[in-house]
Amino acid sequence: MNSYSLRNEDFIDTIDVVCLKCNTKALVLGGQPYLQIKDYEAQVQFSCTACGYTIKYSNTPESAFYTNSRGIKKNGRILILNAPCDPFFGFDLWYRIDTRYGLLWAYNIDHLSVIEKYIADPHRSRNGIPNQNNSIASRLPEWTKEAKNRDYIVKIIKRYKAR
Repeated sequence: MNSYSLRNEDFIDTIDVVCLKCNTKALVLGGQPYLQIKDYEAQVQFSCTACGYTIKYSNTPESAFYTNSRGIKKNGRILILNAPCDPFFGFDLWYRIDTRYGLLWAYNIDHLSVIEKYIADPHRSRNGIPNQNNSIASRLPEWTKEAKNRDYIVKIIKRYKAR
């Protein structure tokens, strides 16, 4: 897995979040990265195995996007991508790491492992992959890419992965 060819959205099928009710690790399941949201919103749900709290995404209210020229309101659900919360419900991510340089976050352990591998690699070879503004490597903050911060950040990531 190369952080130059992967995007954050590639990891939205299973997202580790903090449960609103009991503050333990819970899951948001069912996201499909490259489909229209209407095609999979019935499958997306939040679920906490610790307390049993569950929410179906299709049961959440839609927002009014705009009103067309005939006065008809267009409604839908908005995804919050590339932010330190789950894109469907806006819940806090489980892998939300406050460092002395800033916030680092990941949707799940696989996502965090890709980020860790990128940060730990002193060479960061693209292997012929062209520049993409939406890749994980391009979305990481600049302080994560600096060699002087490498050991500190990798150490913190390893600590979070062990939780």
